[in-house]
Amino acid sequence: MRAELQWRGAPSEDGALLFDPLTGREFALSRAQAVLLRTFAEQGDVGRTAAIGGEILDLDVEPEMVETLLAAFAELALLAEPDAEREQLRERQRLARRRHFADSRADKLRGLLPRLRELPYYARTLPADADSPLANLPVLAKSAVRAHLDEFLPASLPDEVRWMSTSGTTGERQQIVRSPVDWEASQPWTWGLNRTIQAALGERYCRLTTPFCNGNECHLRGASRAERTQGRRLSLESGLDIASFAPSRIEQMAAELREHEPAYVLADPSYLAMFADQALRLGLRLPRPRFVLTAYELCSALHRRILERVFECPVFDAYGATEYGAVAVQCEAGRYHVNPECFILELAEDAESDDARELLVTTLDKQVMPLLRYATGDLARPGSAPCTCAWSETDTFASLEGRAVDSVRSTDGRRLTAGAIDRAVASAARGIVSYCLIQRGKASYRLEVLPAEDFLETSLPAVVEALRAVLGPGAQLRADRRRELLPASSGKFRLAYAEPRAR
Repeated sequence: MRAELQWRGAPSEDGALLFDPLTGREFALSRAQAVLLRTFAEQGDVGRTAAIGGEILDLDVEPEMVETLLAAFAELALLAEPDAEREQLRERQRLARRRHFADSRADKLRGLLPRLRELPYYARTLPADADSPLANLPVLAKSAVRAHLDEFLPASLPDEVRWMSTSGTTGERQQIVRSPVDWEASQPWTWGLNRTIQAALGERYCRLTTPFCNGNECHLRGASRAERTQGRRLSLESGLDIASFAPSRIEQMAAELREHEPAYVLADPSYLAMFADQALRLGLRLPRPRFVLTAYELCSALHRRILERVFECPVFDAYGATEYGAVAVQCEAGRYHVNPECFILELAEDAESDDARELLVTTLDKQVMPLLRYATGDLARPGSAPCTCAWSETDTFASLEGRAVDSVRSTDGRRLTAGAIDRAVASAARGIVSYCLIQRGKASYRLEVLPAEDFLETSLPAVVEALRAVLGPGAQLRADRRRELLPASSGKFRLAYAEPRAR
């Protein structure tokens, strides 16, 4: 064994954990695996390992069993190799884990297709060839789910399901059925891709999101704190007019945050940033959670900036949707990692010349309303080199770019995603909580800005110039300060969009 490997406790009936500080990964071993590996580390001989290990385990252990086990550990670069460099060991382990997850997903996909063909919609749309590669299977549009919802459901539903609706920010609200069993099976895998998040699961937290959270209408204004507390979770009062909440409401929210003492805050970034700015203006003391987890909509670099300043902790972003839950989460290094066990996420090719791609999601373990190559309407940019974190073997993407329908066009017709607009604004903006860029014609744009506590009027010209540089020659851009920004009817804010006549 490599000398730096660390055992987390002695082998028990529940097994043992082996930690590799080289890659930051833990390996959960059975008691038999742990005993044989530790015995081999002491004896250095397969025959003696089989004899001594068998005696400890009270089992008949053949040398061939030990050799098979050692071969698996050698593939994971856990055995001592005097001439191997650290980067070689790290890469070998990464590739071995990547092969494992690829094989697991392939097996699950083969098992999924027969189950899909039992549902009416897939029975008539999937090709008869059972071995068709995933890329050859049809893409599932949201409009198909809306139009044929009953065809995605089994003849009988489980006893415990939830009927829900998507937010409908950029289109019709879509009804879906969610199984709590499905949800609970996939989500721990996703949160485990960030060790900081994983360590806080099970502790108290606060949530601040839209008035239409979790696919249900849940207006919280006027609800008591007791009514907004469910177990470990305290839901803070929300409202479409959060940017103009009265000081008394902000003070009450801050007091509840302090008293609940959350390990973390889960929030829509726009709502939490607007609350944080007002708390800053009022000089209110806020708790110092271990981290803020943003979700529900695109997190602007401006949102992240103010949240890191006010809460004095890291901000991690997650990607998911009501239809399938959290698919990916940012690691401590800032890369989005896709849950390698429960989902296949594809970056679809399109006709645009930028590097943003639409995300297609396939759910591998979902029993109720499984989705195959579901066109999310969300855009992301692919990652290049493997991430430096412990989950380097997973599929990743470098950034979320927002919804496709929130893109605008430059004066020469190029697509500019909400993410591209945000990078331009954030590069020059100082003292801005949030904003919205609206395209009103081929070369006509309006920027609505919500000033922050430290806003300087002189910073606006720099933002305008940064935007003109990406919008293209002849861009007519007007920037206006706003006392508040209002979200779409869904309760979510849009950083950019084009009015219908401008498309």
